[in-house]
Amino acid sequence: MIINTDLLLNNPEIIKGLVSGEMTRYGSVIRWAKGVGPHGGNIVKHLAESPSLTNKMMLVGVDPILGGGAIATDIAGHGMNYHKLLGIDKKITGISENLIKVMGLSQLSAGASVLNLGVSAIGFAYMGYKLHQMQKSINVLQSTMTNGFNRVEANLNSLKYKIDSGFSIVIQGLKHLDNRLDNISGQLAYLYLITQDNRRKQEKLAVAISHLHQTNLIREISLLQAELNDRSRFPNESPRQAIKTASHVRIFLSSEAQKITPEVEAELLLNSDVAIQGWVVATATEANLLMEIGQFQEAKFLVQEEVSKFRQIAERWAFALLNCENHKINTLYRLDSLLFKDYISKERIQRILEICPSEQSLDFAKVHWLKSSANAEYKTSYAPERYNQVWINKQLATAEYLDTLSELLARLDTLQDFAQLCQDQGVKSSKELLPTNDAEPGLYLLPG
Repeated sequence: MIINTDLLLNNPEIIKGLVSGEMTRYGSVIRWAKGVGPHGGNIVKHLAESPSLTNKMMLVGVDPILGGGAIATDIAGHGMNYHKLLGIDKKITGISENLIKVMGLSQLSAGASVLNLGVSAIGFAYMGYKLHQMQKSINVLQSTMTNGFNRVEANLNSLKYKIDSGFSIVIQGLKHLDNRLDNISGQLAYLYLITQDNRRKQEKLAVAISHLHQTNLIREISLLQAELNDRSRFPNESPRQAIKTASHVRIFLSSEAQKITPEVEAELLLNSDVAIQGWVVATATEANLLMEIGQFQEAKFLVQEEVSKFRQIAERWAFALLNCENHKINTLYRLDSLLFKDYISKERIQRILEICPSEQSLDFAKVHWLKSSANAEYKTSYAPERYNQVWINKQLATAEYLDTLSELLARLDTLQDFAQLCQDQGVKSSKELLPTNDAEPGLYLLPG
């Protein structure tokens, strides 16, 4: 059994490393930051969730909810739920806010929550729950788009403007969505940022959802969800059928995800998101089932193959969505500017950078120049018209979507490392390394 000293909250060395920046979270591991000593990039510890923590996340809901009064803030993600569930504010005096930031949980994309933050003994139940949430959000999304949602009268006249060097940021207009959005899951919340200004876009998205229900995408998601539910109810049964189902769904959804052309269109983003979230859940399911029966090498090979394909898709989407604007701001760093400083965090920029290989190699001077150029562009006389409310919404949606891709890639990638850990520890099943049902709620640290 894992003892309390393996809890993240009880390990001052790891906490100190995270706060100082010498260590960083990547997916489901804590590793030395790149460039730190001779071991830069190496894994320090693996993260594992206690079953009780995973259960709490299903009970309280980890997704942000889009409500009438906080859409611009809620789109930030579900990091604060982790903050509260882990009890950081009560157990670590003075550095709680720093820790949640350096863990990269203060603005985490909702879509990434389909996979656990750390490996979990009841991960199958959690992933089944998240697929169910995604299907519910699709249904609510369709209803809302079909019926339309109210925008306040004289919308622009009601906005409270925030002046920054002569440029008017109209993001407050996001707060005036109808209260009917209160029941929408955050997994697809960013789609409202793209469609909320235009009834025609809403109607097009409603039609796209109708078509989605008629395709095999939803059928395959439902098939996988049913298998996950069955596995969580009968954990001691042979996993052969579940592995076969997960493999079938993985291959199909992977193929579908690779067919979609990257564009900032709500219909394309919806289809891509559904396919990608289902794909990563199917991959994680198959890999975890293989590890439960000691097939660690097969699990590593499987994840390696899927991560390679997933990375290509993520980088393709990042390139397409970040290079479709005025040439002066065709860069990730247009989002790391004064215009977005209250809505897109530094940690989100860093995660998106992981899927932008052409921008990773830029030196400090070039990055500074790109940021300065973007800020100068936003202060031009034509900026209020060109970079208006609709454009800002589009950028926030882009950041949310790309952050989802980057975080899912990281969590899937580090599943390979967990399989290697199982091999190194000489266990017969991955279950031997995971916190048991009676473990104290929290994130646990496994050997690096």
